[in-house]
Amino acid sequence: MKKLLAASAIAMALSFAGTAAQAAPLTFSSNGVATFSNVITTGAGSTFSDNYTFSLPGNSSASGSLTTITLGQLLGLAINSVTLTNTTTNTVFNAVLNSSSTATGTNYSIPVTLLTGGSYKLNIAGSVSGLSGGFYAGGLNVAAVPEASTTAMMLGGLALVGFVALRRRRNEDSKSFAASQMTAA
Repeated sequence: MKKLLAASAIAMALSFAGTAAQAAPLTFSSNGVATFSNVITTGAGSTFSDNYTFSLPGNSSASGSLTTITLGQLLGLAINSVTLTNTTTNTVFNAVLNSSSTATGTNYSIPVTLLTGGSYKLNIAGSVSGLSGGFYAGGLNVAAVPEASTTAMMLGGLALVGFVALRRRRNEDSKSFAASQMTAA
């Protein structure tokens, strides 16, 4: 069973091998999710630092997750830092990673960060603890944050719709009251 699990993990890690490289661009799907992964093939004691680049057209909120796979002494990574840098303004966001470890790996959550439009670099750095290297995979979720003027217009429109509905209701109530008075007379 352990050999099957190890073989499956290695096969999965190798299938993702071509998906990430230094300064690999992230592509977001229509629902605002971009995935990234990398197979580190150097042995225990070595370090790695991978960069992923992306651009945002306007204000957005971003959050994400990252998972490493551990298979005894064969595969293992320790994520030391996740840094998000706005390369347009050179603003650095150091993500405080919340992690939970299991026997088969570690899950990291990247907390929500508010971002402005511009170009960004996501850096993932760590060290290898597995004799044959290690593997990580993750995702970055980005959602547009509406500007204050857009929110104000939306609330104004909602108030207008509410006012029209209230006025219609009052008109209908007064018509039904007048009709009931005529039939009573």
